[in-house]
Amino acid sequence: MTDGFIILFGLTMLYLAATSRIIAHIRLLIIQGVLLFLICCGEHANGLNLIFMIIETLVVKSIIIPWFLYRVLKKTHSNRDAAANIPHFYCLVISSIILLGGFLASNYYISSVKLISPMYFGVSIATIVISLWLITIKHKIISNVIEFITMENGIFLLSLSVVQRLFSCAIQEFNSDANCAELSRCKGM
Repeated sequence: MTDGFIILFGLTMLYLAATSRIIAHIRLLIIQGVLLFLICCGEHANGLNLIFMIIETLVVKSIIIPWFLYRVLKKTHSNRDAAANIPHFYCLVISSIILLGGFLASNYYISSVKLISPMYFGVSIATIVISLWLITIKHKIISNVIEFITMENGIFLLSLSVVQRLFSCAIQEFNSDANCAELSRCKGM
């Protein structure tokens, strides 16, 4: 289930590259915040972590930041970023290639590294690269701010991949240490 949410998160970047309406970019930030919350709930759902994830992903990323950006958008009266250097169709094609490259690189290079989940890594690296690329081709400041927030969402997803694997490795290490201690205690008797 978590992998489906991660793939949907990657697909939001394709929609972000294809549209020029800034209101759609802000709505996409809300969707990304909810998807990050669902990804966190799928992997890290315990007491204090869940409360922190609810505050960070749902409240801050899905409510406060988009609300602030809506207010800025109403005051500036800028509805679309039509002055981009590259047409939106080409942005979609290039973003699709970057996303595919993220999937291929994660499955090819990261499969040997045990501390990083390949699905998380591929989508998060693709999100970071697409966001950086969109920052360079957009002209409006509000578009650049939105792209910066999506890049931060990609960094957050990358950190979740490392935390997920480190946590599972720590549990396995703890279990193996407990089994070794139990075995040595049994041999001592």
